[in-house]
Amino acid sequence: MTSSPGARPASLVREGGVEVGIRAFHDEGVYREELEKIFAKCWLFLGHESQLGRSGDYLSTRMGEDEVVVTRTKDGRLRAFLNSCRHRGPKLCRADQGNSQALRCPYHGWTYDLDGNLVGVPRLKTAYHGEFDRSAIKLVEVAHLDTVHGLIFATWDPDAPSLAEYLGDFLPYLDLMLGRGRSAAGFEAVGGVHKWTIETNWKIPAENFSGDQYHLSSTHASSVEVGLRNRVTEYGHTVHVEGGHGFTREKGGAQQGTAAVTGYTEHVRKVQERIGAQNPELVEFVPVGVGSIFPNLSFMDGMRFLTLRQWQPRGPHLIDVNSWCLVDSALSGELKDAAMRQYVLAFGPSGMFEQDDGEIWTSISEATRGVVAQRHSFDYTMGLGHEVSVKDHTGVDLPGVMGESFITEGNQRSFYRRWRQLMEK
Repeated sequence: MTSSPGARPASLVREGGVEVGIRAFHDEGVYREELEKIFAKCWLFLGHESQLGRSGDYLSTRMGEDEVVVTRTKDGRLRAFLNSCRHRGPKLCRADQGNSQALRCPYHGWTYDLDGNLVGVPRLKTAYHGEFDRSAIKLVEVAHLDTVHGLIFATWDPDAPSLAEYLGDFLPYLDLMLGRGRSAAGFEAVGGVHKWTIETNWKIPAENFSGDQYHLSSTHASSVEVGLRNRVTEYGHTVHVEGGHGFTREKGGAQQGTAAVTGYTEHVRKVQERIGAQNPELVEFVPVGVGSIFPNLSFMDGMRFLTLRQWQPRGPHLIDVNSWCLVDSALSGELKDAAMRQYVLAFGPSGMFEQDDGEIWTSISEATRGVVAQRHSFDYTMGLGHEVSVKDHTGVDLPGVMGESFITEGNQRSFYRRWRQLMEK
């Protein structure tokens, strides 16, 4: 497929997601439409509830390129607002995370409570002559906010489906990943949020985590050699559901290896035994593996740690990466530390696997940025015509479609089908 510069963005993805025009990863016009049609419409991840444990806690993040502040109000509710003063627009909250009972603009001093109400206007009587109605102005709030297993999501779209409907058939897999904890509190984020930038398009890492097992043997060969992971086999599951969500799980669980094994691995094996005693079939899906929730939230649930990461767009060629390590709240401090150390060794800004991926993703943007390169397309036909339902292929009563082979591009096709569907609207 050749890409016409004047073509509509949706036409860059061929029917079925089998080809994607390279211009989709570079064109500024395509990117602006993504912000409008995807990031202003979809449910987007904001953070983890454990980051907002007390009244007055807040965190700052982004939804697309819109700055957002999430607060825990006095009555315990979570609320999310555009992180911008209604007077002249500066950021109200410039720290990543903290605790305060009010949000104060650094420019003219307008002050808002954690429910978004304007409660303070300097010189209200003298400059405004007492004629200004503070109650008429509030912070711009997201249309909907909801949580699932401690994950906070929100959307700007007042007509969006519920979060449960948006996640759809992916919910059972989230239950297996985040609903298996011993603690009533579920999982918690430890070690703060790691943040860094990569010069690439947001779709490249999102599709990679969605289901790219094909790159492991070559991109991560050095990590195999030092024992940080086993060699890739031909056995596992690569599953996608409607909505562009998907994951892939190799036999035994991701991040197995002879080096750097800790007590956390044994903890996961006990989880497998506990789940297996209740439903032996489900052991095939614990830990869940590596996946993406459309559009830009990914995860790795492995034998040594559980990490979430979000690919925040900052233009066609740049992303901010936000990355969390999650642990079962019931674990001992020793096991929590063990998981965190393994996460840092493998992923995060200094992780061996992370640096492999980041280098490749940057080179994709560099090598395809030119005029001639953008006339062409990427091929996603691996495994086409060889997909079956999870239930028919495994006998396990779980939703979704999977490849007959472990290594396939079915999940990437699903991701771009959803992208095209949204960009057509």
